[in-house]
Amino acid sequence: MDRIRLKMIGEKRSGPEVGGGNLRRISPAAGVTRRLLLTALAAGGAALAFPGAARADVVQSHPWLLPWVERDGFDPAWLERLLAGLTPDKKVLSLMDRQAEDKPYYEYRKLFLTSRLLSAARQRLARHKALLQRLEGIYGVPGAVLVALWGVESRFGGNTGGFSVLRTLFTLATAYPRRAAFFQDQLREFLLLCREQGWDPREIEGSYAGAMGQVQMIPTALRQYGVDFDQDGVKDVFESVDDVLASIAAYLQGYGWQPGGVISLEATAPAELWTEVENRPLTDTRPVGEWLQAGVVFRQPGGSVDPLLPAALIMLAAEDGPRYHVTFNNFLVITRWNRSRRFAMVIHEITEALSRS
Repeated sequence: MDRIRLKMIGEKRSGPEVGGGNLRRISPAAGVTRRLLLTALAAGGAALAFPGAARADVVQSHPWLLPWVERDGFDPAWLERLLAGLTPDKKVLSLMDRQAEDKPYYEYRKLFLTSRLLSAARQRLARHKALLQRLEGIYGVPGAVLVALWGVESRFGGNTGGFSVLRTLFTLATAYPRRAAFFQDQLREFLLLCREQGWDPREIEGSYAGAMGQVQMIPTALRQYGVDFDQDGVKDVFESVDDVLASIAAYLQGYGWQPGGVISLEATAPAELWTEVENRPLTDTRPVGEWLQAGVVFRQPGGSVDPLLPAALIMLAAEDGPRYHVTFNNFLVITRWNRSRRFAMVIHEITEALSRS
């Protein structure tokens, strides 16, 4: 156990997808073994000394921290030392209010559907063919979908974020009122995850929204769907390609991925029909046959599907005007990963490109 922890906390394991040395996760922690850290975290971290002067009012001034003490066994003095001195990260708050998902689709897709990303994706698809086939057999998710998500989320490990996850989540939990409750829960899940995996919460880095690793999963998702596929004792979504791809597959399966199912088909639709349905959620579906009777026409060759299959109609902006798409269950599942319809369509387009390779 000590050997595993020292490798994770103090060394960068070599591997094919480390991302050219840009993978930032855990900095060396001299003299802290896995057993010592796990013992301290299991006790609420009371044995660890954190930098910065302790403030006696951190937990008391944030009442939502109090249940963690009784329910989760976190030592209040440890929480004080861990959180005291943390200041709001203004860059995090700024980035949260200007995410790329706000761009029109024709601009958004250009960020990802590049020759460089597609070339790298094809290389990974070939390099990890055996692993991807094994995962599809277990989880039912095609390798092209897994590789597409991997590439979009972290550029295959080359861009996993350089923000302190601890500071980020505390910032959003205390200074981002619109989603404060959500990020308070993520902070709790993050500390539980650190305790379970033997990670030092001060040393984990991720995105400006608290997502971590090559999968860019938030703490709740990583705790529930992270997979130790290489069976080395940890859910290493930072450097283990096996764990990265298996975790993506487990997540999609957990949200109802249908093996062999269609994701989306491009279509034309009467303008008055779109006016009727434009504000409806993706879960508000109709059988394909009803859409066809209402004037929807598939544009793609081979766009014939079971007329009883539930589907939704969406519109995304193209440079030459609106483009309509009939979306199915697996499109909805991708939006459970990222709720943006633009994001889901990019994943679909990359998957289609890889499938044609």
